[in-house]
Amino acid sequence: MNASQQAAFSAATGHAPGAVNTLIASIVLVLVFVFAAWLVTRTLSSLYRGRATELDLLWIGLRASALIAVAIYVVN
Repeated sequence: MNASQQAAFSAATGHAPGAVNTLIASIVLVLVFVFAAWLVTRTLSSLYRGRATELDLLWIGLRASALIAVAIYVVN
């Protein structure tokens, strides 16, 4: 963004573009963390009920970790 675009954005929203970018990135990361936690807790619940194995829990944990790593890389 050039200076006039930044000024127009700040006038329209009342916030600096960097602050809005940080807000959106934070919201995305929180949603990814909540989704990963939900995946792991659902798999643990299935494990306790006998519908899943420890290997399923391991794979879900690895996938959730990879999802978090990719989200952090993309946001930064």
